[in-house]
Amino acid sequence: MPKAKRLMSDICNNTDRKIRVLDLINTHQCARELLDNRVAQVNATGRYDNAIYCSSGEFVELLRKKGHTVYVVENPRNLSPIKMAVCIWKTTRLLRKHRFHIIHTHTSVPSLVGRLAGFLTRTPIVIHQVHGYHYHDNMNLILKWSIIIVEKFFALLTDKILFQNQADVEECLRRKIAPRRKLVLIGNGTQIDDFKTEKEVNNNPPIILYVARMEPVKNHTMLLEAACILKERNVAFKIQLAGDGELMPKYEAWVHEHGLDEHIAFLGYREDVPALIVNADVCVLVSLNEGLPRGIIEAAAGGRPMVATDVDGSRDVLVNGTTGFLVPLNDVTSLADRLEQLLSNAALRAHIGQEARKYALKHFDERVVTDRIIDVYDDMIVNEKSKADYLGPNG
Repeated sequence: MPKAKRLMSDICNNTDRKIRVLDLINTHQCARELLDNRVAQVNATGRYDNAIYCSSGEFVELLRKKGHTVYVVENPRNLSPIKMAVCIWKTTRLLRKHRFHIIHTHTSVPSLVGRLAGFLTRTPIVIHQVHGYHYHDNMNLILKWSIIIVEKFFALLTDKILFQNQADVEECLRRKIAPRRKLVLIGNGTQIDDFKTEKEVNNNPPIILYVARMEPVKNHTMLLEAACILKERNVAFKIQLAGDGELMPKYEAWVHEHGLDEHIAFLGYREDVPALIVNADVCVLVSLNEGLPRGIIEAAAGGRPMVATDVDGSRDVLVNGTTGFLVPLNDVTSLADRLEQLLSNAALRAHIGQEARKYALKHFDERVVTDRIIDVYDDMIVNEKSKADYLGPNG
């Protein structure tokens, strides 16, 4: 049966006539951070029954208590053939059992697993959301082109590809990963109301906050090396690193070895990121590459100046000199200079923070982004219904 005919048959047989959507993402933390509010908004339309797929963890039960349907499938953290095969088999069983009409994939492993399982089960609509491409100009060329080839193949299994920034759209077209008709720019946002900006901060010493998983792409070493320069210059500062990850033990050892223990605090994974942001003086993001970074968006929502590396994604959401500063990738001295400039000038921090908050209110409301996603769903459903009508009763 063609996919369009199957879609119409399933909808007609549903007692509630709702479209079943499954968001596939890697970890329970990401599910909570990226999907909680968005899925609730999709379900509130009354037209969709949106469920979540992620690995196990403490936030699964929290999401379920909030009314979400959550399916747990352990996503491998690497591309082990055996683990990937098991994950694809389990995902295929899940899709066949619940007959979802739309699958919406996020992050690297779920995007591969979900799209392949969607193809094998003939799921009517397959959507992938790019959170930044997982290659960059500073990586091994063979690895880089291997990733691009994989992206091209899986784009063939995808009906729509959603983007958070224009740079990734242009990169997709430049590398001929997918045709323009499949691409939709939706942007990125956060729950602006979660950030209470009335409180003025002037910590002694000033606090620099970096919220990110401790993995290679987040490039924490650049900030740690800048901390050494700030210490040599006798600048008063405290760095808070919020996030866990595979590189945390390495970074803890590095900090101790360089005598930075009193300057740098490892906070681990935190649920209270909005509170951390509004209690900080300056935020940083020194990634190698980004999609449309929530770190910058949330700092702006919290009314705090940001210093970030000048890479795709980050330059799309940070207005250099107005809502913060961009510095060249891995230019440690430039990062230290900008941090020192902000740390030593409370009035400048306050002014940039106010401008950042104004910009966030105008551009980074998550509800607007979710409305765009719902529009994509609605358009895809209409298109599939039209195909079904064209196929006629005999397909």
